[in-house]
Amino acid sequence: MKESLSRAYRLANELTPLFELGSKIETMLSVSMYYLNQYMGSERSSIFLFQHWNQQLTIFSSLDLKKYEISIPTSSGIAGWVFVKRKPAIVNDCYQDSRFCKEVDEMTGFQTRNIVCAPSIDYKDNCLGTIQSLNKNTGDFTDDDLELLNLAAKMVTTAINNSRRYDELLVTNDARKNFIQKISNNFENILDQQRTDDESL
Repeated sequence: MKESLSRAYRLANELTPLFELGSKIETMLSVSMYYLNQYMGSERSSIFLFQHWNQQLTIFSSLDLKKYEISIPTSSGIAGWVFVKRKPAIVNDCYQDSRFCKEVDEMTGFQTRNIVCAPSIDYKDNCLGTIQSLNKNTGDFTDDDLELLNLAAKMVTTAINNSRRYDELLVTNDARKNFIQKISNNFENILDQQRTDDESL
């Protein structure tokens, strides 16, 4: 457990500098998926976001797929189940799981062996989508992997919300500075909590 928490803390340190306001959210999330993949030891990592206009989950950031290349109904696949139930899932034999959507593999030519998936839930308790890692390089996904993914989901969700709020914000310079300081504190709080968890073990 201590090793997994240290891994989570290192990932948090990698991700925090990426989420600077003014940076393109697509670039931030693409790089964050690269780091998640490295720390997770998986073949692929990606983010699906819910699109209200068509009520589907659409790929937003991935190491191998273009933005918006894949869309699935919220009633489909493990990502759809995680989104609707707002619960994470570890599936280590995807083709034996009734929730798995084989059509995505058929569209991409990729064969998914196993998956760990977590919901992206914001500060207003809205589920924005899902974040997932596919095909563990060695063995099965574990609860420790899920803890790492939950941390990444928390940070990515915060970054997405901050980017949206910043883009919409039409305020004075002082108010904008206060907003920037507030979100900086949010990421510091995540790091502090992870550091406390590490030291308590």
